[in-house]
Amino acid sequence: MRFGTTSLRRRLLWVFIAGVALSAGLVALGVLVLAEPFNQYMLRSGVQSYAEAIAHKVRFDAQGRPVGLDDQIGPWLFDSLSQEVMLRIVDEEGRVGFAPDPRPQPQPLAPGGERFDPDRRHFVVTRDGVAMHAATVPLEHSGRRWYAQFAASDRLVLRMRNSVGLPALRQGILATCAVFLLVFLITIHVTLRRALAPLSAASAAARRITPRTLDERLDEAVQPIEIRPMVQAFNAALDRLQHGFQVQQAFLASAAHELKTPLALIRVQVEMGPDDERRRFLLADVDRMARQVQQLLMLAEVSEPQNYRIEPIDPRATVQEAFDFMARVAGRYGVHLGLRIEDDVRQWMADRGALFTLLKNLLENAIQHSPAGGVVALTVRPGGFQVSDEGPGVKPEHLGRIFERFWRAPGGSGEGAGLGLAICAEIATAHAWRMQARSPGCGLEVTVHVGEAAPRSAVCGEGEGQVPAPTARAA
Repeated sequence: MRFGTTSLRRRLLWVFIAGVALSAGLVALGVLVLAEPFNQYMLRSGVQSYAEAIAHKVRFDAQGRPVGLDDQIGPWLFDSLSQEVMLRIVDEEGRVGFAPDPRPQPQPLAPGGERFDPDRRHFVVTRDGVAMHAATVPLEHSGRRWYAQFAASDRLVLRMRNSVGLPALRQGILATCAVFLLVFLITIHVTLRRALAPLSAASAAARRITPRTLDERLDEAVQPIEIRPMVQAFNAALDRLQHGFQVQQAFLASAAHELKTPLALIRVQVEMGPDDERRRFLLADVDRMARQVQQLLMLAEVSEPQNYRIEPIDPRATVQEAFDFMARVAGRYGVHLGLRIEDDVRQWMADRGALFTLLKNLLENAIQHSPAGGVVALTVRPGGFQVSDEGPGVKPEHLGRIFERFWRAPGGSGEGAGLGLAICAEIATAHAWRMQARSPGCGLEVTVHVGEAAPRSAVCGEGEGQVPAPTARAA
């Protein structure tokens, strides 16, 4: 698995797992290297611990001589294991005061052939060819010093360790490792999720930034120190993008505004000329350019969120006003307008002027593409409105582009520059409304879903198109 294609959380998880595996490998290597020295140390340590424990269980007679062991240490231990363990209670001169060994005249424990040395705490003795680890521990009784010597054969300790201790230890290690791994995976998953929560929040905040909310910035104070440079760079990129967007909008508005006066002067000059076919063509061209300039100004205006005043309004008055205004235009084209407002239409959250522009542009687009004698219908419902015409419609492969700026259908006969529906899309996006276009075969139907009735994830089937969600719009 390549790290470049995984999430940061998975990368960190793999790093932690690799670290644990490497640590386990190093521990295993250390155990292999230190196993033998550790075994020898454990043998010596164990024998000394047994000797110290036995030294506290020695019983003395009235004369202060050792005569046996406490009842807690049964004599069966040395009887049954007489070949594997040895015990001597020795005085300072090396004379054996007590030994459970059945052999006559037991001798103090000392390495092969050497004399008893009370200062020798750990040593190895051999008995009948069997190596035994021995330890000497001093003890005091009635002002006299004695020494308890205990020895255990290596084969006994190793056999018990191999047959009982190591399997139990191995099972314990495996169980501990399994539990540790499970706990580790759960805790590291929860820890990473909490540690990366600021990144998830930053990603969600970044997804909410659109051309209409370029003034928003990510909060770098809540991010880890290592992530702050990236957040700062992202915010700086947004600053540059916002500045460029503002310059673009200002240029568009200024250019359109500056073109209005020259066009008006040109129209005056043309009107002063002779009334012939050439004059009529020139006036039509000037009017078309003036209309496009007006649309550019309108597009620049509706693209700025601060130009909207969204409040509860009764849409019926605005709908009637837009309908009456476009009725005169429809008369010039020989198109019939129809209006139906359902009785249960209530207030909408909208900008009154923007709603008028949206209705006007939709009706104008439908009128321009309708044949003479055709009908353009405006239907208003509680959840939105619909404008339908009887024109040639739009091919299914072109429906997804009808809301793009300056796009016109190939072979279209419309007089516009492809900005009318783009202005509608900007107004709908500013209101968080959803626009959908459908061409059922004859004509075009444009539906605007208003407020809570707007579908969150409308899916277009064949012959349908919709305005992209605000988060996916391009400037």
